[in-house]
Amino acid sequence: MKRKIIFIILFGLTLVSLVSCSNPKEVVITGIDIVRENQTIDELNVFVGDTFSLDTITTPVSTSDIVWESSNPEAVSISSTGEVEIKKVGTTIISASVINYPYINDSIYIISKTKVEQKGVGSGLSADDPIFLGNEGEDEPIEVYFIEMQHIYADSIFIKKGNVEVLIDAGYEYDGTYVNQLLMEKVTDRRLDAFMVSHSDGDHIDGIAKALTGIDNISLMIDYGGVGGGNVLAARQKYIPKGTQYHSAYDCANQINGATNRYYLTSEFYVDILNTGNYITADKTTASNPASLTVIFNYKDFKFFSGGDLTSESEKTLMRNEILPEVTLYKASHHGSHGSNSQELLNALNPKAVAISAARADRYGVPPSGPQKGKDYNLNAASGHPAAAAIERIYKAPNISNSLNVYWNAVNGTMKFTSYGEDSVTFEGSPTMKGYYDLTLTDNVGVWNDTLSDYENKVTGEENFKLHETKVFQFRNYIQYLPAWAREKYFPDYSL
Repeated sequence: MKRKIIFIILFGLTLVSLVSCSNPKEVVITGIDIVRENQTIDELNVFVGDTFSLDTITTPVSTSDIVWESSNPEAVSISSTGEVEIKKVGTTIISASVINYPYINDSIYIISKTKVEQKGVGSGLSADDPIFLGNEGEDEPIEVYFIEMQHIYADSIFIKKGNVEVLIDAGYEYDGTYVNQLLMEKVTDRRLDAFMVSHSDGDHIDGIAKALTGIDNISLMIDYGGVGGGNVLAARQKYIPKGTQYHSAYDCANQINGATNRYYLTSEFYVDILNTGNYITADKTTASNPASLTVIFNYKDFKFFSGGDLTSESEKTLMRNEILPEVTLYKASHHGSHGSNSQELLNALNPKAVAISAARADRYGVPPSGPQKGKDYNLNAASGHPAAAAIERIYKAPNISNSLNVYWNAVNGTMKFTSYGEDSVTFEGSPTMKGYYDLTLTDNVGVWNDTLSDYENKVTGEENFKLHETKVFQFRNYIQYLPAWAREKYFPDYSL
């Protein structure tokens, strides 16, 4: 009996051993990641017509079969082996799971767009024949950059909508270098779709030659007109023979000599040349502030008004000649001068945001430079544009009196305003190259620091502030121009 029991036990152990050898323990999958070219991904931006492969990595590594699935196969399809084809514009979720472990899965988000591609240059006379022919990036926002100028008061504005780019003015000669740096970064095809010159003052045109270095083509050029001279005439002579469509502000406003008062840059993005009644004729040589090219850029519900150094008198004739819409963004004319930016114009345009283009003022005729010992004029930015009278009027504009959306690139550096076509903007500044200093900490005297190679107490960290949130706002005693509710909220101890 004892032998029989032992035999049964031995036989059982042998059977267990044989079963174990023929059915090794399966690997248990605990995780999975989707990869492309061995890189883990969560989101992909792709173009219609693209094809590529996706793969997976499991934890632990396994050769288990993978099940692929597309939430939108009409836009993005995926084969059983992970081969992806982008068929149309849309959004799709691609998921992968292990065949025996459906609860072990991963997914990625795919955004498919039409590839940006310029197929030619149109007349710009209609939405069906815009300047930019092709796909400019129709789902991209419009971006308006006010480039920080270095010399003193100067203007240069860059506008980008997908692959459509516009430059207005280029500052002083010294500033042209900084304008060119931005253009070389943003204008990848080296073609400006529009180049505009507001008037003939040096703080708007002296930087043109440097700014346009490396720009091979310009599709549309509109300037202040007249016989031209210097950089402006040189730009006409360089680009018109290459096919640039050129018109003067006078011809556009009066719709003569093949010009019109509206140019479509894309089917949805166009510019209106407004009739100020002050543009110069072809026989004139210079265009001063009142003759500034004045325009409104339109993209869906977004509108941007720019009038160069337009004066209050020319603002009056503008308002007699044009029915002006309310706008999203307003460039303070003449760097926020008291002789511009009338209350009547501000109330009519009623902007959602105001941008003031002016550097911290240096003395006229002093070459620009970095900080220098003994060069301490206006370190605290208490003097110069923007003028108090203009600030007072700006804060009285109905929308601004509620939003306080006022920005100045002496504190906000190069300013960027972005809109996806809404009647609103988001704002992003940058650290200033020039900036200003808090002299309240040193008895109103600039203190040079040899270690820093700079004056002490430079104000930083204000690049995304609204003007009323900055120190210079108080240095200039602009608090008095805020609406009563804002004074009580932000400066409760202040009394008029």
